[in-house]
Amino acid sequence: MAQYSNSKLLDRPEPGLIKWSPNPADDNFLHVNLQHRVVQLYRPTGHARRGKFDYERVAKLDDIPPLSTYDWSPRYPGLIAIGTASGTINILNLNDTTNHYLEQRLKFTRFCQAIAFNTGTLLAVGLERVRNDQCLQIWDVNRLADIKPNTSWPSLDGSILGDSVHRFEPATTVSSTKFFEDSPQTLVVGIKNQGIRIYDLRDPNGAVVNYQTKCNNNIAIDYVDCNYFASSSLDRPGIVIWDRRATSSRHTSSPSYLDAVDTDGLPWGAALSLERAIDINPSNAPDRGSLIRSIRFCRDRRGLLAVLSRTGQLRVLETTKEFVSMDHQYDQSPELLEARHSYELDMGFTKGNRKQDQIVSFDWVTLNSSTLTPRALVLRASGAYEILDKPSHTSDHIYKMVPWQAPYRGLQEGTSYHGLMQFETPQYAEVMGSLLIDDAVKYTPLFGSEKESVATIVSQVLDSHPPDADMVIDFEANDDLPESYPDASTTAAKILALRKHVQQVSQSQESSDNSKKSGAFGAALEKISPDAPSSRTGLVSNREAHESILITTLNTKGFSKAAQVVLDHIMLLRSQEKYLFDYQANINITSDDPWLKDLWLWVARASYAAYDDSMVAQGIDYSFLGVVPIWTRDLGRQGASRLAHGSSLPDDTAWDRGLERLSNIKTGEPSYGKLDTKRPERREAAMRVCEWGKTSVDSEWSDYMRISASEKTSSSFTRGAARALFEGDVTEAVNILKAASSEYPELLFVSLALQLMKRGDNSLAKEQLDFDDAVASKTDPYLRAISSLIATNNWETIANQESLPLRERTYIALRNFDDDKLTEWLDTELKKAIETGDIEGIVLTGITDHLVDIFTNLAQRVQGVSAAAQGLPPTHQVRGRKHQEEQARRRPHH
Repeated sequence: MAQYSNSKLLDRPEPGLIKWSPNPADDNFLHVNLQHRVVQLYRPTGHARRGKFDYERVAKLDDIPPLSTYDWSPRYPGLIAIGTASGTINILNLNDTTNHYLEQRLKFTRFCQAIAFNTGTLLAVGLERVRNDQCLQIWDVNRLADIKPNTSWPSLDGSILGDSVHRFEPATTVSSTKFFEDSPQTLVVGIKNQGIRIYDLRDPNGAVVNYQTKCNNNIAIDYVDCNYFASSSLDRPGIVIWDRRATSSRHTSSPSYLDAVDTDGLPWGAALSLERAIDINPSNAPDRGSLIRSIRFCRDRRGLLAVLSRTGQLRVLETTKEFVSMDHQYDQSPELLEARHSYELDMGFTKGNRKQDQIVSFDWVTLNSSTLTPRALVLRASGAYEILDKPSHTSDHIYKMVPWQAPYRGLQEGTSYHGLMQFETPQYAEVMGSLLIDDAVKYTPLFGSEKESVATIVSQVLDSHPPDADMVIDFEANDDLPESYPDASTTAAKILALRKHVQQVSQSQESSDNSKKSGAFGAALEKISPDAPSSRTGLVSNREAHESILITTLNTKGFSKAAQVVLDHIMLLRSQEKYLFDYQANINITSDDPWLKDLWLWVARASYAAYDDSMVAQGIDYSFLGVVPIWTRDLGRQGASRLAHGSSLPDDTAWDRGLERLSNIKTGEPSYGKLDTKRPERREAAMRVCEWGKTSVDSEWSDYMRISASEKTSSSFTRGAARALFEGDVTEAVNILKAASSEYPELLFVSLALQLMKRGDNSLAKEQLDFDDAVASKTDPYLRAISSLIATNNWETIANQESLPLRERTYIALRNFDDDKLTEWLDTELKKAIETGDIEGIVLTGITDHLVDIFTNLAQRVQGVSAAAQGLPPTHQVRGRKHQEEQARRRPHH
């Protein structure tokens, strides 16, 4: 029932109002067009689901009186009662094609606020306040019961309703009213500015139950459990659900209910109070009219109600009774409700529907089956009808029946975490039944001659057997694996094959401009190595390039299930390949990740250097220390474990003397050249640490020769030239570039510029490099470094070029910065490595406390738990060895 106060006449939706038949046995719906004053009766004829609604018009009445409210008789489907602004009551007969109607005038003219049929022959009318008359009047329309369907209204007496049989509420305004279906002689009435009252017409004493509230509009009763009814106010976005069992006496109420009223401030009689049943945007808040347009309970589901706002939001609330133990239940006590779920029935509202697409009226479709998903018929501002389904409880059922989560323990047994869990036949029907039934009835006609028996469908579904085929299909997956994938025997080889395959597909699709997403992925793949071209304007940092390689496969759609198994279980598969304490094995196992491989190269070389206490001097164990602890004389929080028994922390002299013994410095110029430094031993030792695990020139050349001609780039040569330059060997850098110029002519310009720079003519060198600096150096980090050095002759610029590996930037800083600048630079880079979780930072920290901080942040950023767990054992080995030595010293000698 749609109800409006006289201040809301202009607030009524122009396309009109719709209402599904209040008679569960009558499959029809009504559309009252307020603008054209037309009533039309429709019958659903087939499907009633989202996207498809079949219906036909059965009857039409034109030129009806202007109405303020209306209701449809559940007992007599042909009767419609209309209330008007003048207080006149009009009775329409949908079976009469003459458009005549009965008219019942009131003694005093006033606005008709509410009108309601009961399931029998009573018609209640709520009126606006006048001094000398009651404002709730009830008529008996029993005389109309004998009217045959084809009887014409003009032949009937105009005063057919006679006098009202009940009259209540003198000098008050009745804003809303409804009869209870389970008790047709009982009705609930909303009284403006006062509250809600419940009348039992059978009570000779006229006893009334009162609830004080401002929520006295849009009364709606729960059809399944008539103890509950809801109401709203005009100026608030909230609703209250009431329990009619809350009488004026508190003695029948349970302690839990009384506590909610006395302690939580719940209004007496309320079962649930929601302050915001709809969303209100202050900028769009209506300046007049009700915030809530209507409330409807679903006839097929207990506690399911929908609330329509004036702006077209249709929100469904699923309520249920609060749990109360059997020991605390009272038979006649009101019971509290809780809102378990809420749904937006029209998702277009959240996206900002156009005005003509807004919902202006709705009602629940009566399905007479709890098996079917509840659905609502809505009328949009454009005049279109549409069916909107409540989200099914089984909408996420399929996801719960698929393991999904990796790592998956069933791989060894051959089961899949991408498919449905396997059940025996009886279990399958029990566990999957609700989902299968939903799918089976989803496209079934619910009305008309093609209507199918839901019970029969349910029976057939429950007798079904588990499927043999995989029921979970990834529509975006491409089962075509690269040719090299089946031949790959290691996890690393498989990952490399998948990356290469995706890059090739991406480049092919990008060139044909068929897939923007794949193109973006291709650009990301180009950052796999630091020397690969970048799609950005400038170079990405080396750390960003590493993160790209880790996340691109995670973010890529389209991998087959077999490929996803590998990508989802990289850590597990590596562990199965003995990814543990064998550092050389770890290097091979992680060959798909150049950064992680480089970490293990450093650890392996550090472990080799520490063999047989080779890194112990002056009673100090220097093993696995990085550049920063060597430079700053920092042994960490557990520094005592690195000292010989009884030794104290070393001073600068002892520290440097130990490093000098380890370095075995030969006569001649040190690695850092002629740089003036007060810490030569530390600088020399730190530079040696930077080179631990560094790939040799011969190894890089061997890798280059294995690359196919189509994939070769000049980066291998520029990297070799840059490294020679970093070490101060300009001649070697020039020779490398000259050798490469036959294959890559653009490098000839760079070699010439380097020669000029070597001769001291930096200005000519810069001019020579103008072409290359404008193009090539923006895509190759090593060429960028060479170009920058020629252009600026400033090593600080190179050391801060984050597209270069950290170990090489650190080497540059050690070789070219004075002591103070080096200390400041190392501190900055260490903080940055810890903050970003950059595993390249191992060259700075070594395997010390700071490396734990790096791994902690790495694990948070890119799930680097495995690298962290496997990277720390050398530290424990050091401490374990010291612990064993300590125990041996304390052991008594015989």
